[in-house]
Order: sequence, then C-alpha cells, then structure tokens
Amino acid sequence: MLKIHPKMLALCVCAASFGFASASEVAFNPGTYEGVATGRNGPIKVEVTVDNHKISAVKVISHKESAGLSDAPMEKIPNEIVSNQTLKVDNISGATFSSQGLINACKDALSKASKDISPLLVAPAVAKNSQKPKDEKVDVVVIGSGIAGLTSAIAAHEGGAKVLVLEKQGMLGAGDSMNISTGITAGGTKLIKEKGIQGKTAQDYVDLLMKQAKDKNVPINKENVETYARRGGEVIDWLMDLGVPFGRFQEDKYFHIIKDGSAPGPHIIKALSKEVKKDNIPYRLNSKVVEILSDNGRASGVKVSTPDGDYKVLAKAVIVATGGFSASPELLKRYAPEWMNRPTTGAASLTGDGVKMAQKLGAATASMEQIKVNYLCHPLTAKDGVSLTAITPYTILVNKDGKRFVDENHASINFKSKAMMKQPEHIAYAVVDQTAMDNLKLMRNYAEAGYFVKADSIPELAKKLDVNQKQFISTVDKYIADCNAGLKNDKEFNRKIQYPMIKPPYYAALVTPSMQSTYGGLKTNTKAEVLDQKGKVIPGLYAAGAASGHEAYANEVGFAAIIGLTYGKIAGENAAASLK
Repeated sequence: MLKIHPKMLALCVCAASFGFASASEVAFNPGTYEGVATGRNGPIKVEVTVDNHKISAVKVISHKESAGLSDAPMEKIPNEIVSNQTLKVDNISGATFSSQGLINACKDALSKASKDISPLLVAPAVAKNSQKPKDEKVDVVVIGSGIAGLTSAIAAHEGGAKVLVLEKQGMLGAGDSMNISTGITAGGTKLIKEKGIQGKTAQDYVDLLMKQAKDKNVPINKENVETYARRGGEVIDWLMDLGVPFGRFQEDKYFHIIKDGSAPGPHIIKALSKEVKKDNIPYRLNSKVVEILSDNGRASGVKVSTPDGDYKVLAKAVIVATGGFSASPELLKRYAPEWMNRPTTGAASLTGDGVKMAQKLGAATASMEQIKVNYLCHPLTAKDGVSLTAITPYTILVNKDGKRFVDENHASINFKSKAMMKQPEHIAYAVVDQTAMDNLKLMRNYAEAGYFVKADSIPELAKKLDVNQKQFISTVDKYIADCNAGLKNDKEFNRKIQYPMIKPPYYAALVTPSMQSTYGGLKTNTKAEVLDQKGKVIPGLYAAGAASGHEAYANEVGFAAIIGLTYGKIAGENAAASLK
C-alpha cells in the first residue's frame, strides 16, 4: 500500500451544495490576516484583508511553486476571490495543487477573521456569456501549448503566417512540459563552446544516439533522429537568447542545466509564453479541440468546444501538439496494460486527443508501445505524484527490507521501474545526501514541502523510515564507504559514482513507479508532416512533441524534450512555408 503524504490529504476545500451565498453574510473582524497552506512544492503564504462584511484584498506573500506553472493561479485566483467574494473559485486546470494550496491558504486566513466562513464555501451565481464564439480563419492553427506547440507557433509566425494557439487547459504550457526537471540535451551549443568543452559537437551527439540505438537494438528512424540531433544545438541557443538561464553542462548526458539547478520546464514555458505575447500571437485557453476538419483529404481547420459554445477555426495548416496519452485509460489499456492504475507524474490533460482525431483522417501511428515509467515518483495521492528524476545521479534505492536491488545508473528507466515493481509493496526509498540539495533547487523545495525525511546520520534516518533498520544501515554504510574510498564504481552493483554520498545530513523520499510519458503518436517525417497508412503525407497536417510518433524512442535513445522543441520548430517552419 502506498503511503500518501499527510499534508496532501487536506487539499480539498469542502463546499456546501445548496443555495447562493456571499461574503456579505459573513461577519469579519476587520483587519489583515495571514494564512498558510501546502502547495505542490511547499508552503504558500497569503495576507487577506477584510472589513466588516467584505474581502477587500488577497496578497500572495511567498510560495515555493515552480515559476511559470504557478503564474496563472497566483495572478487569477486572488482576483477571483475578491471579485466574487467567495472561496469557491475554480482551480486553474493544469496547476491543480498550486491552485488548491492557494485557496486553502486564503481559507486559513479568513478562518482567523471570522467564526463561520461556511457561506464563502458556496459558489455564487455567475451570469453566462450570452455571446457565442464565431467561426474564423487563420493560416496555421496550433493545438496545444506545450514546448512543441509554442515553439511551432513562434516559428510559423516568424515565417509570416497568421497563427492561433488553442489550449484546452486554463494556462499555457499546462501539460508535461512544465514537468521537465532534469536537463535538455544537444551538442554544439554556444554554452558548450564557451566552457571550452571538446568532443560535444552536434555530430558527436548524432554518433552517441546512433550508438545507443545499436547497442540496445532499438529500431529508430535514423533520418528523424539525425534531423533533431543536428538542429538541437541551435534550439538551445535560441532558448538562451529568449532568456532561459542554462548555465551548467553535464557532459555524459549532454544535459544543459539551469544555473541554479531548478527545473528547466517552467523556465522554457515562461520564455516561450513571453515571446508569444511579445509577437502578439493570439491564444485561447479552456478551448478544447474536438475535431480536425478535412477538405478533400487536406487538413482544413478544427472544431473547438468552449464553456461559451462551439465554433470552427478554418486554417490552411494544422499542427497537432497535444502531448501523449499517459492519462488515457483507453489507450493505456491497448498499448501499456501492465502500467494501468499507477500514480502518474504526467499531466492529467494527456489523453491522446490529437492522435485519436488525426486517426479519423487516416493518419498512421508509430512507436505506440514506447512509454516512460518513472520509478522516482513520490506519491501525493493514489493517482498523482511528483517526479524526483533530477536526483538520479545522486541517489541509491533501498527497499523495505533495507536492501538495494538495482544499478541506479542503469540506462533504461523502464528497467529500473520493473525492478522496483518486484520489491515489497512496489516501493523503495531514494536516499541522497546534502550535495543533492545544494545542487538542486527543486529538491530543496520538495524537502521543505515534506516529501523527504531528513536526518543527521544514517541510523537516525533509518528510525524514521518503514524499513528493516539494521539492514538499511548496513546497506547505506557500505555505499558511503565506497564513496569515501574514492571508488569510481561501487562494489555491489558496479554503479558509477558521479556524486559521492559523503556530506550529511541525509534525506530519503518514498518512491514508486508511475506512468509518466508516452513516446508514440502520429507517424511523421523529417518535416514534421503527418503520414497516412500508405506512408503518404496528409496535406496541411503536422505534428510535434509527444503527439508525434517520430520513431526516435526517447525513453531509450536520447531525451524527449529536445525532440519536442526541435520538431516544434520544424513543424512551424514548414507549415508557414507551405502557404507560399
């Protein structure tokens, strides 16, 4: 049985289901009150100001939520609470934990201002928008606003196209892009050259990917892989020009890492969103595409469903960037049944919409069996968790019996996930020292949120965990001894010791395998054009990111983020070029 973090059990704000109420029915003691509650990454603190019967201001004082991911709820929810005089406001879809943490912090503050805030837990009556949306025309419509979607929109705009971005969630980048927590891979970048690092050119990266595919006997599409590998460096350079603060480079994985060790996903989405707004590229949130339109075999636009009604967007090109299907029970049952009913560190929006819609136009799929199961998932609820993948080079995995069971540096993430599924209760503890916390800002936030147990010594740590304490101490002490001896590889698993575990205090987080990402989707070529069942291009239809079955096998060869970014750029360029 999974142990759910106790702080996360209080996420729901209970609401009455009857009548209409407002703050006018609540008697407040006038003043300003502080409230605090747990978000996704740690405590959220607010100040709420009230007079006798009214909430006059809500101010976020501090939080640990990821930049970019938290921007929408931190901006919108305080305004909605004040405007509607209620705590019964909607979460921002795509940022549920941050939204609910903020609402709970406001609830905590208001509970100090009044003996009874129950009227604030009832939704006020809201007048519906009587004006229904109208059909319109653009050159290129982009479905989805992750790294692939936003990059393609910017590229198409730069190519002279009139572009519209449609996102079914309540914020830009609300899918898996925000969850990118390690590094972005590429060779031949300006950062590599500035650091004077040799042997890490674009060609070197191509050679590495080809070797990985050969060694693992993975049937990659060599042209597709080589295309993104050769252009990835220019994409990293472009992102840095947009303000993404890459500053460190991990040579063995070609990782471009954020200077302070924070997760790159939110930084990238923030930079891309800023560029979209600077270029005045229109985008619409809470707008779900339900159909890709076709005219004589050519993609000709989309049908959109919104809370205010449905409408059509006619377009000369459609770019599908809707993400994968890790949250689709239907597709998981078909392609990855052994990983159903696991917690997920992926976004709830990843339901395979784009793949299913394009299939109705005759699109072929590829690599649908290729998935990523994240063994470093810290469960928050039975269905949701946070990814601790960034600690991979720092951690050892210890099961309930107090024993290690796998080489933590094994190249296959799925191999390690399967190994953990064989352990008691399918769980383990990921153990790190202070070095990981010093180098990784995101993990420091997670530690503050209570996702890690902390102790000054290994025996003290063992007492705080549900493990065989004697065996746990022996196991971890042996690994630390190998680190203190200066070994390059540990004795038990011949695991490469990249960051020696020699700096107390020590930390441990409960982890279990979770469904995270899928890498199969619409079959595409080097131009990001979608192919039909006979291998022919479907005119006007492009795909990028996890919705694209580019046959690059990102969970075994290379990494997915740079593929989504590069093919997003390629899709946008070619969609715009097709108009000329």
